[in-house]
Amino acid sequence: MSAPDYDFKSLSPYDFEVLARDLLSAHDGITYSTYRVGADGGVDLQAHTEAGVVIAQCKHTPDASKATLVRVARAEREKIARLSRRPVRYVFVTSADISPSDEHEVAEALDPVAGAVEVHGRGWLNAALSDHQHLERRHFKLWLSSTEAISEMLRGGVFLRGESRVRRIQRNYLRFVHHDICTQAEAVLSSTGCVLLTGAPGAGKTAIAEYLLLQWWHRGYRIIVDPRNVDRWWEWVEDDTPTVFFFDDTWGQTRYGDHTSRHYDSDVCEFIETILEKRQDGTQSKLLIMTSRIQVLHDTVRLSDASRRALELVSECRVGIKGLSLEVRSRILFNHVLHGITDNETRRKLAQGGWWRDIVRHRNYSPRIVELIIARNGHADSEALIADLIRSLNNPLEIWGSSFKVLPVYDQQFLLTLAVMDSRHVPWRKLDPRLENIARNESGFEAAVERLHGSWIACEYVEGVQYFSLVDPSQRDYLTLYLSTSPSAMSRLIKNTVKFEDLTPICSQGVAIELAGQQRLFSLGEDLFRDVLDTCSGVLLSRVRDLWKREIDSTMPVFDSGKGDGELFAVLFTRLIQVVHYHADRYKADLGSEVLPDGWFARELNELSAAGQLAQIETFGELADTLTLLADAFYHFAEHRIHPEIAKATVELEDLCRFLWESRDPRMSQVPGDRNHAVELARAVVENAEALVQFVVRPKLHGVSTDSIDQAVATYIRISGEPVEFAERLEVIENALGFRLPASEEVINEMLASTDWKHSSNVGEKVSEYFTQPVRRTTAVSSATPIDALFRSLAPLEEA
Repeated sequence: MSAPDYDFKSLSPYDFEVLARDLLSAHDGITYSTYRVGADGGVDLQAHTEAGVVIAQCKHTPDASKATLVRVARAEREKIARLSRRPVRYVFVTSADISPSDEHEVAEALDPVAGAVEVHGRGWLNAALSDHQHLERRHFKLWLSSTEAISEMLRGGVFLRGESRVRRIQRNYLRFVHHDICTQAEAVLSSTGCVLLTGAPGAGKTAIAEYLLLQWWHRGYRIIVDPRNVDRWWEWVEDDTPTVFFFDDTWGQTRYGDHTSRHYDSDVCEFIETILEKRQDGTQSKLLIMTSRIQVLHDTVRLSDASRRALELVSECRVGIKGLSLEVRSRILFNHVLHGITDNETRRKLAQGGWWRDIVRHRNYSPRIVELIIARNGHADSEALIADLIRSLNNPLEIWGSSFKVLPVYDQQFLLTLAVMDSRHVPWRKLDPRLENIARNESGFEAAVERLHGSWIACEYVEGVQYFSLVDPSQRDYLTLYLSTSPSAMSRLIKNTVKFEDLTPICSQGVAIELAGQQRLFSLGEDLFRDVLDTCSGVLLSRVRDLWKREIDSTMPVFDSGKGDGELFAVLFTRLIQVVHYHADRYKADLGSEVLPDGWFARELNELSAAGQLAQIETFGELADTLTLLADAFYHFAEHRIHPEIAKATVELEDLCRFLWESRDPRMSQVPGDRNHAVELARAVVENAEALVQFVVRPKLHGVSTDSIDQAVATYIRISGEPVEFAERLEVIENALGFRLPASEEVINEMLASTDWKHSSNVGEKVSEYFTQPVRRTTAVSSATPIDALFRSLAPLEEA
């Protein structure tokens, strides 16, 4: 960027005062403290030196004439004269563009308030910024206001996948308030290369993350926002371009499991580990910023081993956003009013009465609610705005109710469908088919997009494909709650699902309490969601069976043609497990029939068995890998057998797994040569031991000696270089084979003896420590800004 030449009009009075404080402190080599805003008795900034007190007065008057400045200076002289102690130096700072003669006349108007008087205007401020460029970077409201800055962000893919993010930043940057948690997060990111911002919904996590993005973009870093293609992560992390990766709502937007990728948690864990390792190896050019709602984080830790490991890795990188001070809350509210309310009469009224105290002290205070309410058009007067704020704070989710309920049914269903999908990056081709049977006006999908764009949805194009996201996570909270209390909307949603996976997020949110390993911390009232699914259980389970039938009917021709393999069979097996599990979830609902329809399961099991018999599984290793996929299906969907019919179906599915093994093992194990067979069998068993133990099956040795298998396992362990892992798994591997492995045990002991290692501490204890550790804080602002003075500055100068 070129040398600074700012007019400072993008700054609020407080922002200007903080900028002046930082510039004067850097220029003079002394520390100035911020004191008051508004009717302040003449003291904005103050510094203590050996010679005495230095006072600075800040006047954010970019369009003021010389006559106005002289009049203001004379008024300030009278205020200073009333102070008990005469300052040794007085600095008058204005954002106005003044000439040397103007500067001289203003200084004369201030004489004799101090031993030395200085007047600084726009020119001096820009010169000081040029000398202290790190301050220009921090005060991003200066440079972000320029069209050049926004264009540069979008140019050349610097903000990859982030055009909507840039537009959001551009829209909101004037309202941003810098506070001590921003400084803390910046320090953590600088020192560790990673920061995880956690807090309640609407606490300001994303605002702080966007502040960090701006700081590093201004330093020349490429910004990559919410990368979804895992393969590209590794491409970007290994190139030479300094890069900041930003994962907003890392483990889910409103609840754990929003991400559809099965391996997402392990991918994120590995990526975090890579970033931290690069930092330890001296690579400073790759940084990671993450955010997460605190209740999502709790579920993540409880339900995902990979995520537990990831959170252990970043335990020193966590910055919690909790309990913003009244000063920060007030400044956030003030900035939104200052930039969102332009009517002079309304602003004059809002400068009176102390109404802001009730807002900033409200138990449900949230920067997001303040942003949404003040951004609304149509507040005829100050009373209407204040009433709207209080009403929304009392019932936060209803801020979306009034606008949602007047939408056409098609638009409502558009949003509800988006809410139960990923909700942040849904391609049109997945969304449009689920709306085909909804009553619409003549223009349909495109017209709905036009109506909803900006207020409810964000649209972006990636490689020519249109993607949709909800604008705000609180919209998803509202829409989920609406579904929980509207059986008709839920029924329409269920009936218009197209693929089996369309129902997965709906059913996973409605797991019955009896089947849940633990009550989740989901914020929207899971009881309500379960109740509405019970009400719609007939429609839901009928649709589940229909979509399963559609899937197996479309897949069986693949097996008939000889192209179906073990992995495809495992997908079908998992689907049927899901169908049974979803029936178990709703077993207490008034279904008017048996838990599983009479004869239905037997028919579908026969279809699945036929697919298993036709599956092309060529090697022992492929068979063992398939068995592990089947075991995973049981782990995720069939843990609970609380109803006799469900228990019987589960046993029959387990029998199918054992039959698949027994019917193929003898044929596939005839591998010529004892050594080749031993190596293949050792690899397959080591990698899939848990599944073999779960289904109580063992490989047939066909004449291969146990010693040769033991030696093959020992070689595998030695090559892997992971003695700790195999020390923990050796007993399982021995159980899978049915005999001891002394050579393998000896190799493990040798490797452990030659390695400096320690047993990891209990994961549960680490997780507990993670959530109970105090949130780190930096030193607070030296003197809090009085709320009343802050809001009185909304009024015209002569009324303040």
